[in-house]
Amino acid sequence: MQKVEISENITVSSIKKTSWRIPRNILYPSVTLLIILVVWEIFGRLKLIDPFMFSWPSKILVEANEFFISGEVFKHLAVSGMEVGLGFAMALIGIPIGLAMGYWEKMELAFDPFVTALYTTPMIALTPLFVLWFGLDTLSKVMMVFALSVFPILINTMAGVKMTDQSLVKAARSYGANEAQMFKEVIFPSAFPFIITGIRLAIGRALIAVVVAEMLSGNIGIGFAIRHASELFQTAQYLAYVVLLMVLSVILTALLKLFEKKLAPWRHS
Repeated sequence: MQKVEISENITVSSIKKTSWRIPRNILYPSVTLLIILVVWEIFGRLKLIDPFMFSWPSKILVEANEFFISGEVFKHLAVSGMEVGLGFAMALIGIPIGLAMGYWEKMELAFDPFVTALYTTPMIALTPLFVLWFGLDTLSKVMMVFALSVFPILINTMAGVKMTDQSLVKAARSYGANEAQMFKEVIFPSAFPFIITGIRLAIGRALIAVVVAEMLSGNIGIGFAIRHASELFQTAQYLAYVVLLMVLSVILTALLKLFEKKLAPWRHS
């Protein structure tokens, strides 16, 4: 009886230890980030960094704390978030277009050169033209987000369709599946990981688009706040807004991964 109790205690204690273990995908980047921040802070405290040209973590944190307490950052986030949300929602049209172009060869032959040309065009350089077309208000920023976001989604979706296992397509056809059933049961599940990858790439491009558009033609938003801080040579505040954008990008990517796990659990089994 004592041996059984001892073995049970050992297993319980081992379960407790493993349950509190930090996942490596969180532990390793956290340690790396901590080392970078400590070294960066030391360089700043030793006056090895010119505060006029750059800054260091403690000063950036003070600036971030100030604009959060004042609430100024929230009005900028609200405007930028609305512009990104509207433009990104429009960019999701790339999913059905990519599915169609990947599935029907004639449609790909007809439109692929134009998609490639537009994707490789530096859309940022066309920002003044977007302002001329759509004005200085929200619409020009929304269209910039759409223009930069739609093509990664479209191209990755099309690639996902082309990577579909042809044996699955033949099996579905042999069982009499129609076009709608083919897309629902075979094509879309196969292309789904590629669609998620395209959306992840599009998130970064959407943030770039809204910041650049607001820097050039905005009077509110994160891009405008960054431009305003740079014009006043407030480097710490400038970097605080940049760090905020980085954090938002990481959060959005993490939420997208959770969304993928919900809709495609077989990818993580």
